[in-house]
This record gives sequence, C-alpha cells and structure tokens, in this order.
Amino acid sequence: MWKLKTLSFAAILLILGCAQPITLKTPFNPDEHEFALRPGKATVTAQAFMRRNDGIVVYAAGSEAMLWPATTYTKEIYDISQRTYITGCTNLDQRFMKYVRFTQADGEGKFSFRDIPDGEYLLLTQVHWKAGNSSQGGDLTRYITVSKGANVEAILTQ
Repeated sequence: MWKLKTLSFAAILLILGCAQPITLKTPFNPDEHEFALRPGKATVTAQAFMRRNDGIVVYAAGSEAMLWPATTYTKEIYDISQRTYITGCTNLDQRFMKYVRFTQADGEGKFSFRDIPDGEYLLLTQVHWKAGNSSQGGDLTRYITVSKGANVEAILTQ
C-alpha cells in the first residue's frame, strides 16, 4: 500500500508541472479537508479529452484521475500551477493524501467517484499522446460542487 501512495503522491507532483519547485504559503489544515471523508451519496462522473490540431480527439484513456477537496491549501496549489510550471512543492504535506481520491479513466476517458459528500472539489487528470518524437497534450482540471447529494457530471477538455 505504501508503494501505491508513493506513486500517487508522484502523480500529484506530475500534475503540478515541470519547471521549478515552489513553497506553499498556506499551511495544511486537516479540519478544512475533513468534509471530504464524511459519508456521501453523490457520484461524480467525468470524461476527459483533448482535440489535436488535426481534429482527432484523444481521450484520457488509462490516465489516473484525482478528486481533491477544494480548500485554501489545494486552491493555492492549483492557482500556482496555472501561472507557472512547477516540479513540485518543497513543503507539500503528506497528510493531504488522506483526502485525495484516485481512479483510472477507461478507454473513452470516462471515470467516476462514488459516495462523495457535499462540498467543492477539484477534478484532475491528464491527456497525452505522441507526435513524432515529442509528447503532446497536458493537464485537465475543473472545479465542481456536490450539493444535496445530487450526482455531478463533468467534461474536462481544452
């Protein structure tokens, strides 16, 4: 199990980009994340894809998908990642992993999370493909809100 958590922690760092490390200013507050561990009724389903320049659609087939509780802590990570590529966080708190849900997209880039409690979340995944010798594609993210136990459907694309 430790190996899986280590690989998933590495996946979080990969989502964050690839040029410079950052130091988070927001301290990790477990109380702010606790809502994500409560029992829930909702199912969050999503499909992730990108359209290449030639019009062909590439799905997030087989990609790891994550559901983060949207907190002050995670919003800082997301906001920084939107402004600059980063290699990771020098002070990313390991306790954060307790609140992250993981799944894998199917062949059509579809994935779901079950038993999600009410709250605001960030969906994250990646779509990549090869064009000659270069990798193309990128990260896909979207904020969602689960309210009153209602199911949520989302599309992640650019």
